[in-house]
Amino acid sequence: MLTRRREKLAIIHIAKKRLGLSDKAYRAMLLESSGVRSAADLKNDTQYFALMRALRAAGFQPEHQEHGCTKAQRCYIEGLWQLASRSKTERSLRAMIMRICGIEHPRFLTKAAATKVILALRDIAEKAGFNPDKPDTESAHGSV
Repeated sequence: MLTRRREKLAIIHIAKKRLGLSDKAYRAMLLESSGVRSAADLKNDTQYFALMRALRAAGFQPEHQEHGCTKAQRCYIEGLWQLASRSKTERSLRAMIMRICGIEHPRFLTKAAATKVILALRDIAEKAGFNPDKPDTESAHGSV
């Protein structure tokens, strides 16, 4: 099932408008890329991403790319995750991001969503006895 369905449908309709697609051209693109006649009929993320690829190929640039999280934020998230989590797998990190932000993958995080994840991870690190502001040799309560 699509997560953040309303947001994704809004992005699709913004793309249609920005590209100046006629209804006929838009429906042809939907059918060819995703196998549906209406964006409301998209049933999964595979269909959504196929449509987004087609829209990008036609020249659409989603705004979220401009406002996406920085490489530094992604690295900081990875570092905090490795420091404080019990299960250090990519799958468990993605599950935590989904719980906090409703976003399926770290690469789709906005700056604001990345900040939420960072704050949550800092809290987890502190509860685990690590001070994320100090080198590895120090805990939240001083030297180890």
